[in-house]
Amino acid sequence: MLNMDSKDQYRQEEKFTGNDPDLSGGKKEETASEQHARFTDKKNKFKRNITGLVILAICLASLTTYSVIHKEPEVKDIKVQQEKISATVKDRSLVYPFIVPFEHTAEYTYILVEVTFDVPDKKLYGEMTEKQNRIREAIYDILLNEVERTKAIPSPAEIKKHIYMEVNALLKNGNIKDVFVTKFIAV
Repeated sequence: MLNMDSKDQYRQEEKFTGNDPDLSGGKKEETASEQHARFTDKKNKFKRNITGLVILAICLASLTTYSVIHKEPEVKDIKVQQEKISATVKDRSLVYPFIVPFEHTAEYTYILVEVTFDVPDKKLYGEMTEKQNRIREAIYDILLNEVERTKAIPSPAEIKKHIYMEVNALLKNGNIKDVFVTKFIAV
């Protein structure tokens, strides 16, 4: 036979089933282990929330720091006006290339210079083609003298000035307008 206490007997007399609510009016008593489990669950939930907020704050702080440190520099729009400067070479025979030996340093062995003239009229052009050899000799001498004088690579502006004066001194039918050093390479 089953051991029954007074509550069980009461339930049987009242014909309670196990699914019926307990209307005895008394509170359900929790055991100490149930109370401890519920308390630690609340405590752990609080810790998890705080930990999540701390991790979120660290991520946001590191993202902000990274974006400040690696910020792209601001580019300001600078408008530059382009000017076209060109010389029209009417006849390529007035272009004189020169190779001048350079013996003063081990860095360079020769200088390659190309000189072009702006000739205003056909009469002067004819005279320059007649005196082409004398003009070439004069320019070559100017280049050699500049190399010897400076013991370094001469300035293209100085070369241009000396060539302008020397070539105009050789011409009788007029003067050249300008001299262009179109190539100046030290090799």
